[in-house]
Amino acid sequence: MKSLRARRFGWIMGLSLVAVLLLAACAPDPTALIISPQLGEQMAALEAGNEVVVAAPTEAPKLADLAPEAVTAGLPDDVAAALASADPANGEQLALARGCVGCHALDPAVTMTGPTWHNVGDTAVSRVPGESPALYFYHSITNPNLFVVPNYPANIMPANYSEQLSTQELADLIDYLLQQNGAGG
Repeated sequence: MKSLRARRFGWIMGLSLVAVLLLAACAPDPTALIISPQLGEQMAALEAGNEVVVAAPTEAPKLADLAPEAVTAGLPDDVAAALASADPANGEQLALARGCVGCHALDPAVTMTGPTWHNVGDTAVSRVPGESPALYFYHSITNPNLFVVPNYPANIMPANYSEQLSTQELADLIDYLLQQNGAGG
């Protein structure tokens, strides 16, 4: 009986050791070339004995990198005009009064029903290709299902804020969201 247990234990330990070795062999090599449009050129350079220099990833653009007209491009004229005199403090109060903060957190460590507002001004720069940050916020508030952030549920945010908020309130809320960026938010 002990002999059978000992053999089973030996097999289990042996298989465990093999599994660990296989997993270790699958560890990624940070110096390995990855599939990219330049892979063919890089492999040819290596075969020729040349050094391959891999460029660092391009940093995502920030709100501060944009010209003012690029921040507001595409907004309806009345909202763009209201944004010129927007009050982000009123936008913050609107976010509290309308319950926005019940689903959106400013703390990046807190996960809620809606996407975080931590640095959302910078995030909006490239969230939807071809949309300015202000236009992204405008659409997110007035037509929230036009673009739903991946891994978040659709049809959760009320779709009637365009009827409930005045143009100035909408501009104030957009300005408040634009203030949530790495430069000062």
